[in-house]
Amino acid sequence: MSSSTELLKQKADLTSMSLYTVVKVKEDSSKEWKEVADIISVSASGAGFFLARPCEVGRLVNLMMPLPAHLRSYDHDKELYRVWGLVQHCYEVSNESGKGFQVGVAFVGKDSPASYKKDPNTSYRISGMGPDGLWKVTETKGVFKKRRDMRYWTTVELYLALVDSKKDAVSGERTIAENISRSGAAVLTTLDVNVGDRVKFISEKYDFSGLAVVCNCQESDDKRKRLHLQFVEAVFPVNRLAVVASETKE
Repeated sequence: MSSSTELLKQKADLTSMSLYTVVKVKEDSSKEWKEVADIISVSASGAGFFLARPCEVGRLVNLMMPLPAHLRSYDHDKELYRVWGLVQHCYEVSNESGKGFQVGVAFVGKDSPASYKKDPNTSYRISGMGPDGLWKVTETKGVFKKRRDMRYWTTVELYLALVDSKKDAVSGERTIAENISRSGAAVLTTLDVNVGDRVKFISEKYDFSGLAVVCNCQESDDKRKRLHLQFVEAVFPVNRLAVVASETKE
């Protein structure tokens, strides 16, 4: 039995009501660390968990967990599900165990890219969705930048739909984006979504429809969720914001 499996089973013995994962992070070709993390949210395409140390956004981490079969894209009959995750957010928080870091990852598959094997410090971004329902990644030229594009603090009405691996809508609602950029938006919703989930962002007013990944999810003051979305197949036409505003005034 591997050391990772032993760690996971020791933790699982404490309670059968919680889900845990072993997180393995390579800092370079010769140095790595492992930690058993409490999972706070999970779906077929991503997970959120607490760690004692931070993970850099844009980096790949390896996960091993007893994930239910219906949430897996492969290895349905194996005891533990091994999957690579791309870190979408990481910020410091406090919980009952003390201070730590809440990390959200998007599942990207069973195997790591060839470039990762050459250099574990390679940074990636989501570039679309594969036929298996998992996220595809591509290398970035530098480290992740939170504000790659200018963010416009204007309200955008939209229809938000949670979609499955075939891009079919599972549920949806009309809502608003609090702010938006070419590459993403902050959206309020009552839908049951988690980090790593796929959603369709549809704005009739701006003639835009695009797939997005949930990079972060927080509770707002009115108990709705505030989602931070990253568009993965199209860019929002921010040049239309001023045009539509002008047409509205007329």
